[in-house]
Amino acid sequence: MKRTLPGYALGLLALQCAMSSAPLRAAENNARIPAGYTLEQVVALSRHGIRAPLVNYGDALAEATPQKWPVWQTDGGLLTPKGGEVEQHVGRYFRQWLAQTGLLPREGCPADQQVFIYANSLPRTIDTAKAFIAGAFPTCGIDVTHQAAVGTMDPTFNPIITAEVTDSFKQNALDSVNRHAGDGGIDGLNQRLQPNYRLLETVLDYRQSTVCLRDHTCDLAAQPSSVTLTTGREPGINGPLRTATGATDAFMLQYYEGFPLKDVAWGKVTTDKQWRQLETIKNLYHETLFGSPAIAANAAKPLLGFIAGALDVQPAADANQQAAQRAKLTVLAGHDSNIASLLAALRTGDYQLPGQFERTPISGAVVFQRWHDARHNRDLMKIEYVYPTARQIRNTRALSLSAPPQRVTLHIAGCPVDARGFCPMAQFKQAVLKDLQG
Repeated sequence: MKRTLPGYALGLLALQCAMSSAPLRAAENNARIPAGYTLEQVVALSRHGIRAPLVNYGDALAEATPQKWPVWQTDGGLLTPKGGEVEQHVGRYFRQWLAQTGLLPREGCPADQQVFIYANSLPRTIDTAKAFIAGAFPTCGIDVTHQAAVGTMDPTFNPIITAEVTDSFKQNALDSVNRHAGDGGIDGLNQRLQPNYRLLETVLDYRQSTVCLRDHTCDLAAQPSSVTLTTGREPGINGPLRTATGATDAFMLQYYEGFPLKDVAWGKVTTDKQWRQLETIKNLYHETLFGSPAIAANAAKPLLGFIAGALDVQPAADANQQAAQRAKLTVLAGHDSNIASLLAALRTGDYQLPGQFERTPISGAVVFQRWHDARHNRDLMKIEYVYPTARQIRNTRALSLSAPPQRVTLHIAGCPVDARGFCPMAQFKQAVLKDLQG
């Protein structure tokens, strides 16, 4: 489904404005099992839990404000203890839900090879996977599969440009990014984001920052932007979108981690409306970058191929895919860029996440569910975003069937869903194969 950014942005802002007052009943409604339906397999792609800022507020963020960034007790980029605790809550909920469906036993441990946990080979994703296991299967001795070179990206999870970046590839990708950004391309988008940038400049006290005083670049919206496309590297957008995304991500992590509100964004972000304004910048960074079909299809292809093998859309290509194909539950612990690029590659329809400010929230997962309808002897696919709300994360709330995370049905191109969110498995396979070939 093709989306133009102005309509997308307006829809995002309109729905998010009602976020704090929206009734949180979607999880209970979506978790109900239709008569005659049996859940046969689940493959979940999750974002890691709460981490400390990647480089402990490195040079770019340090120079963007005269304020002193708060000190974290966890080293940069690593999962925090609270991040592990929140992920354990997510794991316990998944265990209860999957026991309710009958996919896994209510008590004791799953049978051998019923559960496969696969993480990107960075410490925060490995630790997230371990925390999920501690919540879901605390005494079962289930291991996390990851490549041996910890600290380096596993090719399955690495959203890099694998194609040769020829002049024609680059021009096609740049044209696509600018079309997706709307009128005026990325520069036009930056102008439309002026109110959001102004709020961020106020929070940062940007006009007193090193970068403003030294370089005389004191207006974020007026700064130039560029798209970086290099074979073997993750794509990116340089300029105000990137700078602002780094800052707003840091503020959101402070909120999640439970910093005193006076220390979260130095006490200057106090309302849901302000959070929405700031997080819209980050959401649109990913949306604009991976909204380009040329970029999304290339960056997400290894991960989409793995999921296709796990769900028997195509033959399993290696031992990990074979293990995932055998398992009743597969959990892939990755990153927000994995989810953003995958959903773009699948041409996912617009979606809203009640109770959240992020489009790819911490500890949230895109959950592929293969069901069988015995009454009509048919196989079905349902795709949901299962995620804790911002307040559930901040307050470290236990999750259960009676106090669930949110569940939102996703719609991908070529796989129309019924009123309950189910699509025929045959159509799902055709859609995924088409996206892999594209």
